[in-house]
Amino acid sequence: MTGKRLFSQGNGSLPYSALPMSASFRETDTMNRCNGHFFTVQYLIVLAIFGLMICAVPASAFTNSASLSAQVPHPSIEAVVTATTHTTTVIRVLTDRQCFPVIQYSTTSRFAESGTFDNKVTGIRSCSSYVFGLMDLEPGTRYYYRVKGCGDDEKIRSFATFPVTGTCSFVIYGDSREQVPLYTQTERHKLVADRIADEQDILFVVNSGDLVADSADGEEWSRFFNSTDKLRSRTTYIAVPGNHDKDRALFRDLFGIAGPYFLDCGNARILLLDSTDEANENLTEQAVRVSSAFSSFHGAEIVILHHPPYSSDEKHYGGWENLQKELVPAFQESGVRLVFSSHVHAFEQVTRDGITYITDARGGAPAYPLNITRIPGSVRA
Repeated sequence: MTGKRLFSQGNGSLPYSALPMSASFRETDTMNRCNGHFFTVQYLIVLAIFGLMICAVPASAFTNSASLSAQVPHPSIEAVVTATTHTTTVIRVLTDRQCFPVIQYSTTSRFAESGTFDNKVTGIRSCSSYVFGLMDLEPGTRYYYRVKGCGDDEKIRSFATFPVTGTCSFVIYGDSREQVPLYTQTERHKLVADRIADEQDILFVVNSGDLVADSADGEEWSRFFNSTDKLRSRTTYIAVPGNHDKDRALFRDLFGIAGPYFLDCGNARILLLDSTDEANENLTEQAVRVSSAFSSFHGAEIVILHHPPYSSDEKHYGGWENLQKELVPAFQESGVRLVFSSHVHAFEQVTRDGITYITDARGGAPAYPLNITRIPGSVRA
């Protein structure tokens, strides 16, 4: 696919505020800045805690992009469902066509009865995407939708709103970046993403960072979107920024995340943090977010970030001391029970002070060896 600019920056300068979310999610920046953030994880794990089922599977890695002016080609139409809550969601539509898309949608029951859509919504342009806010949805309900107005691609896609109580099933995977010339996302990440897409009844997917190796590489972005097409057409796709995901303007434009935030799904609250140097909040500020997010919450408390606080990685044996100093005390004081990360391209489970730390960054990136002498608390698979 040849590189094309989807839209010029000059047409994307109107202020935009995202729908009010049940978490601290917000998009306070203007369209022409298009700041963003992402995250990753991977491997296939199933855990049951507080009525919550978590499937962690391999995924992707995000990376640098010199600026939004970099050419990032996309297939004719790409839809990314993000920021889903109990009653709302945001759909970002990326297209290389000059068109004015409209989203038509309906509940599963309505679509099954008539094969038609009884709701529609128009979007607003934000840099190289159109942003659609779907409001007043029913909790714990699957919706079908299609993008109209941009040619022949009227693929039927779906997503589900989150239940207010009970079980929440989702997948975490990360570091899906490619390693050219050895292999591309099509040869590895797509296998992982397609396998995740076959999981039944997952409500959302989190990529815990390093979605691509180079965020300025438009061709890799094309391969990323091609690799995740089946997966994104069936569920909400959330991204956490990794150290390769340096172009936050582009990241925000593609995925709409504007910093650390949490989401509620069933009996769980999942807090997404940014452990990279490009974070718009330092670790001390994010530790405060941990405390505020969980201070009055009673349920499964889960954190996802790119770098692992504890690791037997050969290059960072022991883990990331800055995270241990700034974030771990907040985890302990707030009653966090599970922390997912990626970055180290291996699988490791570490238990410290009642908290389980799971590192799984096998979404397609090259494997990293762990030290034969594991750190204290590491559980051998």
